[in-house]
Amino acid sequence: MTRCLSIGALVGFALAASTWALAAKEPLPVSNLSPFAMLRALPEQRTAQSTAGLQWAVSGMIANHFVIQSAGGESLHLDGQTDRLALSLRYGFAQFWDIELTLPWLHHSGGFTDHAIERWHKAFGLPNGDRDRYPKNRLHYALNEPNGRSSLERSTQGPGDIEVALSRELLRSGSAHLAASVGIKSATGGTRHWLGSGTTDTYALLRFDGRYPEQGSLYWHGQIGTTWAGKSPLMGDAQRRTLWFTGVSVEWAFAPRWSALLQYDAHSGLSRGHLEPLNQTAGLLSMAMRWRASDRWSVDFGFSEDVVVETAPDINFFIGFRRALDT
Repeated sequence: MTRCLSIGALVGFALAASTWALAAKEPLPVSNLSPFAMLRALPEQRTAQSTAGLQWAVSGMIANHFVIQSAGGESLHLDGQTDRLALSLRYGFAQFWDIELTLPWLHHSGGFTDHAIERWHKAFGLPNGDRDRYPKNRLHYALNEPNGRSSLERSTQGPGDIEVALSRELLRSGSAHLAASVGIKSATGGTRHWLGSGTTDTYALLRFDGRYPEQGSLYWHGQIGTTWAGKSPLMGDAQRRTLWFTGVSVEWAFAPRWSALLQYDAHSGLSRGHLEPLNQTAGLLSMAMRWRASDRWSVDFGFSEDVVVETAPDINFFIGFRRALDT
């Protein structure tokens, strides 16, 4: 009974998200929740603008995984569901500076989405990847290499790796903004339960955003950066320690209260081994609608797909409630 209540609570909260900034000025809070990609510091997109005062955000995602591959004496098996909740606190100080703290809560389980995913694939004529040959709603994560093995077969939940980032807005020109950020991901999540990498990562990036035309209905965002990762005991000898990441996002406010959003996130392969889901460049495409109840409240709902197949979760579902705070 306790387990059911725990899963239900996580699922409910993972479908809710709130963040800061006016309704038409933030990208989607989406990240790659592959059980290995989530171990690395690959920051989500956000606005380049810094706002004075304290702001907060709660974001959530539900991700379904199904990857089975063997090559060169290595094998990968990812079958399960990952839910992520994150509380972020951002404080703008001085002029154009802000500091951000992100506290994630993770939940790995067999989940409840396998049947829905199979129906989704059938409805749109998408490949099912032999899902029907394996038990439904089962948790089985495993990476086997010649020199080691990591696996998870029991549901787990708990705090993940905490992140802290310092950002400065470098340029404002009309409706365009440019900012730089540096960050660190700690080793606070437990490696035994796949809640953290067991190592510290650092990263640096540039963010940019704007509006087109200057008073128009099209908002755009982008980022590009590099992560320097520690050696995680979960990822084997072939793990990459230096990774790049990038992303772009477009929001079209086509009606006074409605917007359509399209977002792409990518990062370098996680490994130099023989397994394509880990050594290929990862790509995640997100689509959503946004309804603005007011200038300070909005609702997002949509989904993400692994456009570079098997490098990210098979599908993510998300719905978000956003609020901008007074500063």
